[in-house]
Amino acid sequence: MTRLARAGFVVSLVLALLIVGKEFPFDPLLHGHSAVAASSRELASLEQADKSLSQQITKLEQPATVGSIAHAEYGLVPPGQSYEVVLPGAGRHSSGQDPLADNPLPRSAIVPSDAAVSSPPGTAGEPSTAPSFWSRLMARLGRRDGGRPARR
Repeated sequence: MTRLARAGFVVSLVLALLIVGKEFPFDPLLHGHSAVAASSRELASLEQADKSLSQQITKLEQPATVGSIAHAEYGLVPPGQSYEVVLPGAGRHSSGQDPLADNPLPRSAIVPSDAAVSSPPGTAGEPSTAPSFWSRLMARLGRRDGGRPARR
């Protein structure tokens, strides 16, 4: 090949590379690749969140989980059961804050520990409305008729 032919070939090759470089969409191709990688990471994150939520749904379908949430957050108990909250006695908690500030239970169900320990059984918290066995016995013995029912 002659020198002039080689020079023409090199010039045309450089010109072709410039045209291809100018017209070929390298930038969108590179940005598209990074967008696909970002979307793949987001998809993996969403799949992990979906798996976690599916596990939570499975747990919430169990009656024991519902019962523990109802008790912990709303102070509810199963039918036939009652609850009492026993707090430290006066002057036993170090902070000056009200220990019942975040408690969902009604105040009527809360018994100070001093009252629970020092009170006779059945009198902690609210007074009993039904008379005890001994008070009924003493009332019967105190009658004039000796506790016998009246005859007709």
